[in-house]
Amino acid sequence: MESETELSKEDFELIEAAKDAADRLHVDDFHEVAAALRTKDKKVFTGIHIEASVGYADVCGEVATICTAVSHGYRDFEAIVAIWGDGKGSYELLSPCGRCREVISDFSKDTWVIVGSLEHPYKVKVSDLLPLKYNNRKSS
Repeated sequence: MESETELSKEDFELIEAAKDAADRLHVDDFHEVAAALRTKDKKVFTGIHIEASVGYADVCGEVATICTAVSHGYRDFEAIVAIWGDGKGSYELLSPCGRCREVISDFSKDTWVIVGSLEHPYKVKVSDLLPLKYNNRKSS
């Protein structure tokens, strides 16, 4: 994995946007993981995890956020972050699950993912979190 990269002011603002979404949209046991995404032209989108009664039907916060950005016509992503929140001001920085890593990297292997902890956050390229990614697309 490439070395850890320090966060910019915009990255810290992205964490705050995810915290805000976690607080605004929180519902115990249903909406607890929020995410924030910044596009390459600096638009910020947020989303919230949706828990389903059947586990495989869950929608992660990162995927919900990507869907929001795509539905607004944005597909060029610069950075993304996920936050667990309890709705009462407690948060945890989360690393994306394997499915989210796949979806993020389908848009760009160069997207920054903010990981670590809130006390010591850093960012890495999604390609570093998902080495040797499977690709079923035929090369030209």
